[in-house]
Amino acid sequence: MLHYPARRWLVLLLCLVARPAAAQLIPGWDSKQFTFEQIDADRIRLMREVEINGVGANAGQQIFADELVWNRVSGEFEASGNVLLASPTARISAERVVFNTKTGLGTFYTASGQASLGDRALQDKSMFGTLEPDIYFYGETIEKVADDKYRITNGSFTTCVQPTPRWDIVTGSATIDLENYAILRNAVVRVKDVPVFYLPIMYYPIQSDDRATGFLLPTYGTSTFRGQSLSNAFFWAMSRSQDLTVMHDWYTKAGQGVGVDYRYLVGPGSEGNVRGYRLVQKETLLESTGGTGSILPAETSYELRGGVAQMLPGGFRARLHLDYFSSLTSQQLYNTNIYEASRRQRSVAGSVTGTWGGISLTGNYQRAELFQSETQSDVNGFAPSLIANLSSKRLGTLPFYVSTTADASRILYIRKSDGTEQDFSIGRFDFQPTFRAALSNWSFLNVNASVAFRNTYFSESLDDSLRQVAVPMTRRYLDFRAEAIGPVFSRVYSPNNAIADRLKHVVEPTFSIQRVTDFDNQNRVPEIGGSYDYVVGGVSRFAYGLTNRLLVRKAAADSVARPSAAAPREMLSVSLTQSYYTDALASQFDVNYQSSYRNQRSASNFSPVAVTVRATPTAFTNATVRMEFDQEDGTLRTFNTTGGSTYRAAQVNIGWSTRNYDNSPFENAVNASTTLNFLGGKTGGSYLLNWDVSRGYIIQQRWVGHYHAQCCGLSVEYQQFKFPTSFSAIPQDRRFNLSFTLAGIGTFSNFFGAFGGGQY
Repeated sequence: MLHYPARRWLVLLLCLVARPAAAQLIPGWDSKQFTFEQIDADRIRLMREVEINGVGANAGQQIFADELVWNRVSGEFEASGNVLLASPTARISAERVVFNTKTGLGTFYTASGQASLGDRALQDKSMFGTLEPDIYFYGETIEKVADDKYRITNGSFTTCVQPTPRWDIVTGSATIDLENYAILRNAVVRVKDVPVFYLPIMYYPIQSDDRATGFLLPTYGTSTFRGQSLSNAFFWAMSRSQDLTVMHDWYTKAGQGVGVDYRYLVGPGSEGNVRGYRLVQKETLLESTGGTGSILPAETSYELRGGVAQMLPGGFRARLHLDYFSSLTSQQLYNTNIYEASRRQRSVAGSVTGTWGGISLTGNYQRAELFQSETQSDVNGFAPSLIANLSSKRLGTLPFYVSTTADASRILYIRKSDGTEQDFSIGRFDFQPTFRAALSNWSFLNVNASVAFRNTYFSESLDDSLRQVAVPMTRRYLDFRAEAIGPVFSRVYSPNNAIADRLKHVVEPTFSIQRVTDFDNQNRVPEIGGSYDYVVGGVSRFAYGLTNRLLVRKAAADSVARPSAAAPREMLSVSLTQSYYTDALASQFDVNYQSSYRNQRSASNFSPVAVTVRATPTAFTNATVRMEFDQEDGTLRTFNTTGGSTYRAAQVNIGWSTRNYDNSPFENAVNASTTLNFLGGKTGGSYLLNWDVSRGYIIQQRWVGHYHAQCCGLSVEYQQFKFPTSFSAIPQDRRFNLSFTLAGIGTFSNFFGAFGGGQY
């Protein structure tokens, strides 16, 4: 039996080590603590490892603290020491908290927290995810001023979910509205605790989906011609089916520009993307390496690009294409994409098409202007044209087919030179019914024959001195054609080697005859600035060729590979074609040969020999060669080859082309690109080369590199670009661009194609 002093010490020890069971001292909340005391009728103090869990309407809410004073009437409490408030979507820890559980508002002192956007279980916590990552923030004070809305003073903010965030934004004050935005004032973006740039105010979107309205991260650049540059953009997610991006570029030497990019998607077949840009170029001194220079005058230029497709009632479909620029000089000076910088043609085109069974009706408008210089250009196109077409219809059960095409057009052709215009536009109506017979359709031999009657009315014609006059004329002729493919010979082998298990060799000859009847007024037909409608009458054309194909089949090494991995593949194809004309003049108007067209070689009864080779030695490698050899003088007129290989993280493409025409200088050019990716695409780079071998200089070299971690990324671009000879004051431009990406907020490519390293 224990003595009284022993019993007293035992009771005291049990009081010290035993925690009371959860008790509902506070209505709507269960609390656990070592001790508590009643301060007055409304307030109680909970002490030592306080844990409070919400029940009923407060379910899911938790409060932890060393000490807490709760007002059971107002619902307000003040907690101190290792305070933590947790809810299903947010957790905030602080040294001291004053909070009202009824209003849901309060203040956290020396606090840090995190909030979850969307369904945590479905989130992809990477910068490439379709949902935004969690938000981490801290501050000297954090005030909860509304549901899901916080105000931070002297703190920071990040959406990087690494244990040690790779980046954050330090701010004097910030307002965070969960599922909406964060507005930060006096913000400094830090990467690895290193300040990167400062913004007096920053709007940061934090929606739970991937279409958030807000500013994109700016890009920085420098250029020999433009000076330093800063590009900014604002993205407006107007709805789930349309958005608008507003861009601004500022150049220390050249001026500034503003652009917009609007995209929409209404439904299948109804979508559009329209981009517009206005460049205000200030007067710029172009300094050359020799110390001299010239003045580039101030200029305001515009550019408009886009494509729109829209389904209309009654089975009609409308299309619009815009590719317009107001200044050829700006086009060549500012674009970083070599193909855009060398483009000399601007165009506007639109069409409305309706199809009903085998009948189609199309209305077109097209205006294209090709510049020879800033003051000389040629305008061509249709303004407008209306085309009706009856597709091929079979006559009963016979192998005979009929089709008809009618075309009423006003053909544009305007020559512009030094402010003057010469308009050679004419009206034309073309009607062409065709009768076709399928003479055989065997697997080894296919023979077709057709006859077409073409009747063309021109509103103007050429007189005896070859001047275009307002005297109408009509041209009529018959076009007879016969085509034969075959007989086709093939043989199958079973080598069962590393290249193929089975190999099939196919030999396919082709032969065709075309006869165009003569017409009296051939020399009166206006060419309309080109020869696309120039027909040589009274001539026969014989075309012949031979194609060899090698097809291989190799079983997939991986038993679980897709069935397509073992599908037959054309490993090699070699094709030779040539044509013979009874009238040598026809050889200069055959669009099937690049070097025969429009006085690019002397007239001949024979066309060049065209050779086309396509090789696919592996599923990852391909090459194509096309050449035209002129047997008349032993000249290789054209040679074009392209090849590429893609394997794992590497991709290589190369092209080489030469042209040797009678009416233009010899041309020889090499294009190449290489792309490498490492660490699963986190880091990589690309290199582009455009080399004018015939003139002895490199047009451009371009290096693009990137590094993308989980929460941030960096892209760097350097380009050496040689300007045309018209800009001899600055023979080349050296350009450097730098951009960042952060989790939840991306960057952009400016209107002139920065960071377009993948373009080839």
